[in-house]
Amino acid sequence: MQRFIVTLAVAASLAASGGALAGSDQDAAALERLKKDYADVLALEGTSRDEILAIARLLRAKPEMAIDQIRASGEYCLKSGLGTMAHYASDPARTREDIVYEFDAAALTKAGLDPAKLPPLPALGRMEPGQWYYLPEGDVDPHHKHAMPGTTLLIAVDVR
Repeated sequence: MQRFIVTLAVAASLAASGGALAGSDQDAAALERLKKDYADVLALEGTSRDEILAIARLLRAKPEMAIDQIRASGEYCLKSGLGTMAHYASDPARTREDIVYEFDAAALTKAGLDPAKLPPLPALGRMEPGQWYYLPEGDVDPHHKHAMPGTTLLIAVDVR
């Protein structure tokens, strides 16, 4: 199956560039680039593979959900809407904040949650995984390097 996916990807790449499957040096270089760029995806099987493909389909349908926060925090942000985001560390070995979920706190505060009872969001890289934090409206979010429009709730996950 993996070989089929690589072959399909190379064929699509070559077709898009007007090339033919002739086995040229350019084709070999394209195949090597695909293998390198997609090695992590190609190594997946079963549910993991299906999940990453489901996310890819969502991003293909709405690419503006993907936000590059590499300069700000070393993360990629998936802004799915309604004040909901997930940040993914580009290098999980360098942080315990492998995934950070952010939520607009408005609906929960309306329901009675007092975010001030949670610890305030610490500096980048200082979150304790599994601990909820709050960021007051107007404070700078270290994952974005700008102020958030409303009170935000955050939790980090350390996958390793």
